[in-house]
Amino acid sequence: MSKTIEIRKVHIRNIILSFLLGFGILFGLEHFGKFSYIADSPPQNSYEKPSFVQYVPASTKILSIYYKSYFGSTVETGGNGFNISDMNYSDSDFKKYSVKSYYYTQATLVDFKYGVYISLGLFLITLFFTNFKIKLT
Repeated sequence: MSKTIEIRKVHIRNIILSFLLGFGILFGLEHFGKFSYIADSPPQNSYEKPSFVQYVPASTKILSIYYKSYFGSTVETGGNGFNISDMNYSDSDFKKYSVKSYYYTQATLVDFKYGVYISLGLFLITLFFTNFKIKLT
C-alpha cells in the first residue's frame, strides 16, 4: 500500500502569495520602529561640573543613527552627514520616506524570520480552507 502526496497548483500559488504577503506585512510593521541618534557633542571642560542637561546646537553633526525595529532588533549606520536639526524637524532631509525606507528595508532583512513565520501562518490558513469545507446549518 503506497501513499501519495498530492500537490495542486493552487497550493503552489498560495505559498508564493503567502510569502509575498507575509514579507509585505513585515515591511509594514517595520514602520512602527523608533529612530535615535548619538550627536558629536564637544567634551565639557574639566573644571565645570558635569551636567546631564546641556544645550547642544542644532548644527551639531550626528555620529550614529540607530533604528530599533518593531521586533526589537537594531540597525545602526553612521551619521550620513545629518545634523541634529535634520533628525528633529519635520521638513528636513532625514524625514523623507526615501531616506527612512533604507532603515525599514534593513530591519526587514534582519527580522526575516518573522516574515517567514507570518508567511507560514498565512499558508497554513489557506491550506486549511482549501482542503476543508466548513458548513454551518
